[in-house]
Amino acid sequence: MKHKIAKALAALIAATTAIAVFPACGKSEPDLVYGNWNLSTEAVNNVERQMIKEFEKLNNVKIQIEESLVGTGNAYDDTVVGLAMKNKLPDVFMISNMNFGLEKKFVSEISDLVNADASGDWNKIPKPIEEAVHFKSGIYAVPFQMHMMGYFANMDLLAEKGLTKKLNGEFTYEVFEDIVKSMSNYKTSGIMGLSHENTVFEWYPASVNADYGWYTWDGAKYHLDSQEFKDGMAKTAALRTGGYTYDSLSEVDRNSYFEGVTGYVSLWDNGKLALRWGQTYEVPDMIKNSDFDKKFLGVPGGRTPIVGDYVAISNTCKNRELAYKFAKWMSFDPAGIKKRIALESEVTNTLPVSTDSAVISEYFTKFTSIEGLEEAFSALDNGIVECTKVVPGYNRARWKATTGISITDGVTGDTIGDAEVGKYIDQCWLGYYNYADKATELNTLANSTYTAAIKKFESYYK
Repeated sequence: MKHKIAKALAALIAATTAIAVFPACGKSEPDLVYGNWNLSTEAVNNVERQMIKEFEKLNNVKIQIEESLVGTGNAYDDTVVGLAMKNKLPDVFMISNMNFGLEKKFVSEISDLVNADASGDWNKIPKPIEEAVHFKSGIYAVPFQMHMMGYFANMDLLAEKGLTKKLNGEFTYEVFEDIVKSMSNYKTSGIMGLSHENTVFEWYPASVNADYGWYTWDGAKYHLDSQEFKDGMAKTAALRTGGYTYDSLSEVDRNSYFEGVTGYVSLWDNGKLALRWGQTYEVPDMIKNSDFDKKFLGVPGGRTPIVGDYVAISNTCKNRELAYKFAKWMSFDPAGIKKRIALESEVTNTLPVSTDSAVISEYFTKFTSIEGLEEAFSALDNGIVECTKVVPGYNRARWKATTGISITDGVTGDTIGDAEVGKYIDQCWLGYYNYADKATELNTLANSTYTAAIKKFESYYK
């Protein structure tokens, strides 16, 4: 009996010693809790989870994943709110948009951490998405990922028509329009010029006026009554009514001339579409599903639109310095990006959140997937950020605010007595209404919507 007790005590002492010797591996409490929707499952062990493990090894810490946030989709914000109500907000977490974090007061102001970072790495974040994390005098998030938006060209089709020489000089709207119209010969050649037209009026004003961003946003207000926006809307409507886009064709024409095609992506994959609007996260699928020569053109004027993703440090985080270091590793740290590049086995669907020359060289050496991407990336400081995730009240100003305007839906014939702004704008680019007739009213509505939205949390911050 004494012998058994002695053995049990010896085993207990050995176990206790092991815990003492290996504190990071054996500790029960994590150093940080991290929440993101993009972590997939532990069994899949995607690159995101591998990056977390690398950080743990390098810093001898334990990062706990908040599994309830993984893959939550549209329910993500509700799940974050639920965690906050239970006082279990992750130390570092993805925010669906800047406004959500600010309005709910979930995010920590981190300018002190940024200023204490002597590496200079923060200054290498592309300017447009870095500026998006500022509010008043503070910084409230870390740019995590980004994607470029713009037009991809089927260069084989353009070569067949002798149009590639048009891309040797500046990519202007006139060049864009000429290519679209020249390639829209679907009745005779089965080729379509452009996938869809309804983004033109959103980027066009910035292409001709350097003071404007996406949807004419200039950082303080909209300019929807400007000539640039009126022109952009008119150009969009002309592409639509002229039948130069796949989206503008009737169901009868689609079925007659593009048998077996299930949408513009399918048309592109089958080599029958000259220009396709898309985002760079679609590049892996483009490479996998099509074998023709492709080029990323961005948009006319060269001010490439950007969509960003952002992570925040919670206002309940106890170790903000470690949280910043971890958020940086997962996003803009050159060392972290290089590790991410090394871990990626195929073409990645993300772009590096840094202009560090060594990082860019390594990234585009490994992922030289589509011509034009590196060129557009090198000019990102001149880019524009799509507003949805960064401008307070944008969704309402762009789509949901009611206009007081009565319209007849040109598609269905229905009468709408108080049309939402998105519905009215749709009727304009579809060619049923002249946008310029209501430009002043819609600009006033957009700016008053922004003012109302920002007042909800403006008083919280200096």
